[in-house]
Amino acid sequence: MFRVSLYVCVAALLVLLVPLQAAPIYTEDFEGATQTVDWEQNTGESPLDLNVPFQATLPADWIYGNDGWGLTSGWDVISLQPYAYQGRSFHSWAIYDSHKAASPTIFLNPGRYRLSFWLRMGGLRPLDGNPGGATWVEWGILKKENGLSDSQPGAPGWSKPPITQGNFMDWRQFTVTFDIATAGEYRVGFKVGSVTPLGVYANVDNIVLEREGVALSGVVTLGDYGGDYTRQSVTVQVLNPADHSDVKDVVTVPLASDGAYEIASLNVAAGTYDIALKASHWLTTIVRGVTIPGGTANATLRNGDVDGDDEVTLFDFGELVAAFGSVPGDSNWNPEADLDGDEEVTLFDFGVLVSNFGQIGDQ
Repeated sequence: MFRVSLYVCVAALLVLLVPLQAAPIYTEDFEGATQTVDWEQNTGESPLDLNVPFQATLPADWIYGNDGWGLTSGWDVISLQPYAYQGRSFHSWAIYDSHKAASPTIFLNPGRYRLSFWLRMGGLRPLDGNPGGATWVEWGILKKENGLSDSQPGAPGWSKPPITQGNFMDWRQFTVTFDIATAGEYRVGFKVGSVTPLGVYANVDNIVLEREGVALSGVVTLGDYGGDYTRQSVTVQVLNPADHSDVKDVVTVPLASDGAYEIASLNVAAGTYDIALKASHWLTTIVRGVTIPGGTANATLRNGDVDGDDEVTLFDFGELVAAFGSVPGDSNWNPEADLDGDEEVTLFDFGVLVSNFGQIGDQ
């Protein structure tokens, strides 16, 4: 019995020593995409039929194109290849010379990110290893509204210099880091080119995007508020999803000018939790099913909770009446009654309270 107990204790200790791994924000291994090449007409030069275009369905919401004829989605001259390398099975898109492809949009908060992917590149046909001309590949983090354009204002953009260049290169994994300055919708992109106008290509597979060194982050929108976000903070509670009275950790953090917040570490085990967000005169909003570490909890908070009891009631109305007409420095000034953040308590604040009257915070 003692020996079994000792083994259990050692096993538990080893589990505790394993570093927590953040859940990826986005992954793509291209499984399940549909190959449309006619295999029966194979010429023998390649496992694919060279008499028809290499075609496959793009994964949902991917975009593909070049500067000459714009963006398309669905069908194009790309190929899906089952390919084995060092015991790994790949189903890989071939992006051809002067073409670009980009992932579905991904919401990213400000901070540092790590992107890893497998890459293979070479010459005229995807499976024959023909070196062709000197090939180069760029990765990119693209703003949604910029599409696949070479110009990417407000985004990290395309990598300069290219991630790799040369002739044929067999499968190799790359890992890069980048910073996001402004929260928004972004895409992960790849671009292929060559020194000579030959049919060069690059295969991309097993894409993983992760946040670096953050337990939890998000963007809070303060409802009915036009004031300075940097003067506000948000209290973050990590809740047991099965019992919200079981609070695992509580942290109060300042907001950035765009409402972004970031928590470097939390005193909880890795797992999935519900996250409660509460700011001073706003009601609690609960975001469910957030993975920690590395998760994101974004929310819009409802205004009007002057007395901070997580309800908008006649008590809040009374507090606002007591502060009505005041500005900072007045004896009856109450910053919690300045609901719209304009540095005075007016009928506009009454309007905010009335619009949310009777509401309570998420439980």
